[in-house]
Amino acid sequence: MTVTPSMSHHTTPADTHIRYANALTGLAAGDAWGYQVEFTSYTRMPAYPVAPPAGAWTVSDSDDTQMTLALHRALGEVHDFDEIETVTDAIARQFLLWQVDPDNTRAPGRTCMTSLHNLRAGARWYDTDGAVESAGCGAVMRLVPTAFAPQPYWLGLSALQAVITHKHPRAVVPALLLADATRHAPEYRARFLEHALTTAAQIYNGTSTWSTDPYLREVLAPITGDVTSYLVEGLDDGTADILTAAAGRLEQLRPLPPADFGDPCVGIGEGWESASAVALALLVADLATSSDDDAAAALTGPEALAWASTSNGDSDSIACIAGGLIGSAHPEKDYWGVAPTFEPRYAEEILAAASRLPAGAPAD
Repeated sequence: MTVTPSMSHHTTPADTHIRYANALTGLAAGDAWGYQVEFTSYTRMPAYPVAPPAGAWTVSDSDDTQMTLALHRALGEVHDFDEIETVTDAIARQFLLWQVDPDNTRAPGRTCMTSLHNLRAGARWYDTDGAVESAGCGAVMRLVPTAFAPQPYWLGLSALQAVITHKHPRAVVPALLLADATRHAPEYRARFLEHALTTAAQIYNGTSTWSTDPYLREVLAPITGDVTSYLVEGLDDGTADILTAAAGRLEQLRPLPPADFGDPCVGIGEGWESASAVALALLVADLATSSDDDAAAALTGPEALAWASTSNGDSDSIACIAGGLIGSAHPEKDYWGVAPTFEPRYAEEILAAASRLPAGAPAD
C-alpha cells in the first residue's frame, strides 16, 4: 500500500463520498492487518512493526468489518430516521443476520453475541435482560456509517448502534467522541485528542450541545431522562482519564522517530473496551495526519496501521478503528494506494457500501 500526498483539509459534500470509501477501506485493512496478531503479546510479535498480510487480507469478522457493513446495510433500509423504533429494528435485524452468518467463526465478541442472543429471544435493548451492561469496544469499532449519517441524526444514531449491544455509559460516550472525530476528521486531523478533551470539558461545564441534542435525547430516553448526567458518568468512569493519558503519550511520542514508538498501548490501555480503543485510535490518527499541508505526518497511513497492529492489546480492533478514522480524514481518491486483496465476499461488500453514503445524504 502507498499513500498519495495530502490535499487541503477543506472538503466539499462531494468529497464525503470519497472519505467514506477511504474510511471503509482503512477500517477493513486495519482489521485484517491486526487480525494476524490479535492475541499475540507485544513481546512475541513476529516483527516490529508487523508486516501487512501476505496474500489474501482476512478480516476478523468478530465485531469489526462485518458489523460495520451490517450497520451500513441497516441505515440503507431506513427511509425515516425520525422513527427510532424502525431504525432500531433495522439495525438489530442486520446484527442478528451477522450473528448467524457462516463466516462468524473468527472470535466474535462475547458481549455482542450475548446481547444479540437476548434480542433474538424477544428482549429490547433497554430491558434488564436486553443489551449487556458492557463497555466493550464492540460499541465503537463499527460506527463509521453512523458518523456519516445526515444531520440531525448522526449523533443519536452513533449512540443507538452502541446501546443495541453495549448500554454502558463508558461505551456510549467514547462512541460519540469517535463519531464526532470521524465526521469532522478533515477539520480535526492531527488534533483528534485535543478535540476530544475539549468536548469532554464542554460536557463537564454544561456548554455541550450534545446534552440538548433532541435525537440523542430520544434515543437514550428508555434508560435516562438526564443526558448530561449520563455523559458525565461515561467520562467519569475512566474515559476522561484515559483520553488525558493518551494526550500525554502523544506529546512524548511527537519528538521521537517512529522506530522508537514502542507498544501504542503503554499508559493508555489495551483497547479491549471502548474508552481505551478510542483513545488509542485518536493517538494513532494524530500521528498519521497533519494539520498543516506543508508538514509531513510522523506516520503514513499504512505505517499507522502497522503500528496500531503491533500492540499488546486488541490489535485488530485498534487498527480497524484507527484505519477508519485516518481514511475519513482524506478526501483523495485511492488515498490508501493499491487496494488490499480482501476475500472476494468482503471486497465486493466494501465496494458496494463505498458507492452509497448512509441514507444517501452527504455529511456536513
